[in-house]
Amino acid sequence: MCNCILYAVVFNICWGCASQVEEPKNVDVIHYNITIAPDLSNRVNGQLYPKPVHDADIVDAVVDSFYSDIVTYNLAHHTSKTRKTGQRDILRVDFINQKLISQYGVNVLDMQFDLKRFGRNQEDRIRYLMNQSNQNLATDKGKFKNAYNEMSVASEAAPAGADIWSYLKEGVKHGIVDKSVDTTILKNNLLKRDYSCNVLLLFTDGYIEAGLHGEAHCKGNKCYFLSSKTVEDFRKGFKASGSTSIQAFFEENGYGIIPVENPLLRDLHILVLEMYDRSKGNNGSASVHPTDWDILKLFWSDWLTQSGVKSFELLPTANSKTEAFSAIKSFLESR
Repeated sequence: MCNCILYAVVFNICWGCASQVEEPKNVDVIHYNITIAPDLSNRVNGQLYPKPVHDADIVDAVVDSFYSDIVTYNLAHHTSKTRKTGQRDILRVDFINQKLISQYGVNVLDMQFDLKRFGRNQEDRIRYLMNQSNQNLATDKGKFKNAYNEMSVASEAAPAGADIWSYLKEGVKHGIVDKSVDTTILKNNLLKRDYSCNVLLLFTDGYIEAGLHGEAHCKGNKCYFLSSKTVEDFRKGFKASGSTSIQAFFEENGYGIIPVENPLLRDLHILVLEMYDRSKGNNGSASVHPTDWDILKLFWSDWLTQSGVKSFELLPTANSKTEAFSAIKSFLESR
């Protein structure tokens, strides 16, 4: 199950972390613990790396859909899971580079929804969601989107390195991964168990170029980074080898990113968004084969697997806000 609990942001579909049971002995209630972590490096420079849709537009779609699309997701077809009442969902923005919080003057509390704070107070939670209280979701949505947009503008003016390797190693902590289980005894000796489904929405172009770098930080063909040069060298080596399979060439020559040792990753579902293929021209056509996208997928899939991530999916740049959110929703539904 999603620590399974889902770690971390639990049901057969996590929307999917636990297997379906025909006659459940327990009543499991799933709560989403979703973290958005944007890479605010030079990838946010639209002139340098033009994209059809901006990160902020995708985040706006997630914020607007928090209630009711996410909070009221229907689990009627899961006999052992429920989300009909008492949701404790959390949606937050986290910083890969924590120094940017003060540099950009960001109020991180403005970029967070926390239904867990209501505890078992169902009435206050409903009033908040239905905008019937002074502090309400509609107001908080506005704060969330404004704060994220201000951060985006600041990052475009002064982008900073994003050490994704170290973030997965040290930045993914308890909270981003909530492994707690709240157990309550119900009638007929049934147990009600509340879990968190931990999901990380990681916005990055896929090139890990901050942090440890250079040959001194490699073990053979495995390194703590994945730069444009690494991608190009891999492509040249593959072509010179005469191999017909980049997967076989990758494995036979011991390529990869050095795995991260963080036990919390075993309870985390990661969706990597907006991976950018620098080998494509302005018209979208590939200039070389295998493309950067082909190679990025190979390295990232191996890295996240070897690091023990619960589940993951890698997505290229989206063509629209609708397409991006549809992919996010699909990821949540299929865990």
